[in-house]
Amino acid sequence: MSDILCTLLGGALIVLAAVEVYFTILHGRGRSGLLSESINRGAWSALRTFVAPLPRGRRHRILNALGPLLLPALIAVLLAGLVTGFALLYFPIMPSGFTVNVPASRWHDAFYFSGTTLLTVGYGDIVPRTGAPRFLALVEAAAGLGVISLAVAYLLSVYGALERKRTVALSFYHQADEGADAAGFIAHHFVAGDFRGLDGALNAAARDLQSLLEAHLEHPIIHYFHPIEVHKSLPRMLFLSLEICAVMRACLDPRAHAGAADHPARHTLERTARYVLTGLIAALRLESTSRRRHAEPRGILERRWRTRFEQTLERFRETGIQSAPDRAVGWESYRRERDEWEPSLQRFAAYLGYEWEEITGDRDLAYAAQEEEEPAPASPPAE
Repeated sequence: MSDILCTLLGGALIVLAAVEVYFTILHGRGRSGLLSESINRGAWSALRTFVAPLPRGRRHRILNALGPLLLPALIAVLLAGLVTGFALLYFPIMPSGFTVNVPASRWHDAFYFSGTTLLTVGYGDIVPRTGAPRFLALVEAAAGLGVISLAVAYLLSVYGALERKRTVALSFYHQADEGADAAGFIAHHFVAGDFRGLDGALNAAARDLQSLLEAHLEHPIIHYFHPIEVHKSLPRMLFLSLEICAVMRACLDPRAHAGAADHPARHTLERTARYVLTGLIAALRLESTSRRRHAEPRGILERRWRTRFEQTLERFRETGIQSAPDRAVGWESYRRERDEWEPSLQRFAAYLGYEWEEITGDRDLAYAAQEEEEPAPASPPAE
């Protein structure tokens, strides 16, 4: 009976490992296999809770160390599962189906032969001599070669996507005055009284966000590669995209800058950013928590938004960009935009280990631009 149980358990472990490889590496579906997702989410949640009280810089450095460890951890678990599974299959026919030069215990010999076969070491001190163990050894060697090859390809694919993500982040960073300044992004393209290249920048941002969403859905482990520099994070890129669209809709004079205020590129970026945020929330299963409204009292929340709105208008005035003539209408439009997408984005940022203030810089843009600094005292809200 024990031999039958070993065979059944060994076969189950091998099937589970194969299913994990299929869903995690081969099948991009927005979520990893059950084992990989459990390891990733469990380790991330535990570490995020542990570092929550720490200062900003130290918190990000510790979280940054987890992502590179998750890949080898998953590979090690898969290999250990396969070694154990095949060892359980060898155990009932050990040593009768093998030639063993220096016999040890049955368990020792079964695990040793399984490990050397999976890793294609093949020392030759234990050799299968009947049909069944020979076939199993051939299957295990092929499985080991396949898993290791797929793991290397997966690793290269993940790091390629991370490099692409950093490149996109730097594009936002340099156009947004090296911080979270959406007004600075818009002003960056205002030259000699007219907008130059703004539509191209918005279209490029929409394409980049869509490519980042596909990368995160195909390789969910990317969520847990936490950049130390906040400007390289996806929450910052999404905030800038949505804030740029809100500012263009609410703050630009529709008569003086009609081509920019209602440009199709703005609509495309806004829809893309909202779509990407919704997709990420669904992939991380944050739908229930993302529906919560803001934790801040409404009055404080709207004062924070009003400060940002007034700062944007002041930046436009300094740059020569004509702002909306009716401030009340513009403020209502801006307030409505922020209220629609901020709860979901705030929850997404919190899950990835970022404070909302360092993503937005609503109270202090300098804080959002200084990666290692603690928050400066909040500036008084505009009257």
